Amino acid sequence: MNSLTPMMQQYMEIKEQYKDCILFFRLGDFYEMFFDDAATASRELEIALTGRDCGLEERAPMCGVPFHSVEPYIAKLVSKGYKVAICEQVEDPALAKGIVKREVIRVITPGTVIESSILDEKKNNYLLSVYEGKGLFGLAFSDVSTGEFHATQIIWGNTTNKLIDEIGKYSPAEIITNASLYDNEKIMGLIKNKFNAYVYRFDDDHFIYENAAKAIESCINNVDIIKSGKELAIRASGALLTYIRQTQKADFSHIQDIHLYDIEEYMVLDLSSRRHLELTETMRDMKKKGSLLWVLDRTVTAMGGRTIRRWIEQPLVRIEDIEERLEAVAEMKEKYILRMETMELLKRVYDIERLIGKIAFGNVNCRDLVSLKNSIGQVPFIKNLLERCQSSFVVKNNSRMDTLDDIYELIDKAIMDDPPFMVKEGGIIKDGYNEEVDRLRKISREGKDWIASIEKEEREKTGIKNLRVGYNKVFGYYIEVTKSYYSLVPENYIRKQTLANMERYITPELKEIEDSILGAEEKLMDLEYN
Repeated sequence: MNSLTPMMQQYMEIKEQYKDCILFFRLGDFYEMFFDDAATASRELEIALTGRDCGLEERAPMCGVPFHSVEPYIAKLVSKGYKVAICEQVEDPALAKGIVKREVIRVITPGTVIESSILDEKKNNYLLSVYEGKGLFGLAFSDVSTGEFHATQIIWGNTTNKLIDEIGKYSPAEIITNASLYDNEKIMGLIKNKFNAYVYRFDDDHFIYENAAKAIESCINNVDIIKSGKELAIRASGALLTYIRQTQKADFSHIQDIHLYDIEEYMVLDLSSRRHLELTETMRDMKKKGSLLWVLDRTVTAMGGRTIRRWIEQPLVRIEDIEERLEAVAEMKEKYILRMETMELLKRVYDIERLIGKIAFGNVNCRDLVSLKNSIGQVPFIKNLLERCQSSFVVKNNSRMDTLDDIYELIDKAIMDDPPFMVKEGGIIKDGYNEEVDRLRKISREGKDWIASIEKEEREKTGIKNLRVGYNKVFGYYIEVTKSYYSLVPENYIRKQTLANMERYITPELKEIEDSILGAEEKLMDLEYN
């Protein structure tokens, strides 16, 4: 370790904490991978494997991907069952003393993906936690991208079969378990054979009842699940919340409630029945086309698509619930004009659930906020249309609908209507929202006028007709004078650069304006970003 270069020592120290992940280590404009990670990533991503001097006798195997287009590479690794740890520079390289400080800011696993470009918009991406104790099970399911969270427990009957059927209902992308279940070869064999899910053994400490209850109390506003006394469900839920917090390393306030349910509330369908009924995919090619979902899904939003999939996968059994839902469906079917008007409004609604998830994890850009605003803008009109409905299901849900006027107004006042994609580019905040932003923006905009004014004044004062004020990143702003006018250069001009046929100068006044303009642009971008 001592023979490694300082940068590679830093890499190895961070890698030691994330042994089960492929570490994406930020170096400039690239995420680099080294040693075994590089060999794995190079093979799986089909990218070139190179080398880097690291202080050892042999060069360290290395490969890398551009940071600005990293999502497709992460998607490919995650889809193959790998965990990816994103290690970023957490201090300004210009201010750093020695090696720039780096930290892992997020761990992306098959069940914790939140990027819309990676996910199927009309399908939930579930993460499952299973606690096993004496043949009984506690289960907790969450879609981290939407904030959905469900919990139940299996305590009677053929618990193993019920566990497999319940997992089949959600088809999770990832499963975390306690040691007792993970070491049970029979049950784990069934799970791995029947489901295409990444399975991970999570530390048993997180499944201890007291620790799980504390995790729930610290993360969720509504703690009815603890009052329920359903110990197995509490253990699974607390462990799941801890796992999400450890991997996402951010607030997840969009998960506000745990929906505690009994598996008997929904029709029990075993895996074989689900497959033969072709509820969401066909038996032959495992595609949506040709399935019951394909026939019924006429939704126009991603949220609606996920809802109807959930309704098909989890059929109701209580007569009252079935009749309430059918009454609502019948009313919307019969009221053609109302249905068409509602659909037209819904077509303008983006995936609000996943946009809120991105905001909660601090992974949102300005265009996402504008999409959220435009979606919220449709809610009052939708709410007004649904006032014409009489079915109890619609009336009940419409009365609960918040039009979110305050959120709409905030985004509308603050964010440009057509902002840049990158949040660090500036041009985010609207004029009139923040006095300091307005002041700095005015300085930045008027800078060109100031420069043109100086150029005109200096030509008149000196008599140098072709005097020009220019700019480059190395010297900043300068006054350029050609060789034939050297005799007219004033004493207050300070020589900055000599070229073949001209010289470049600065003056105290020009330097002061330069500091104002460049300082304003830098402060403006920093202020808008932070």
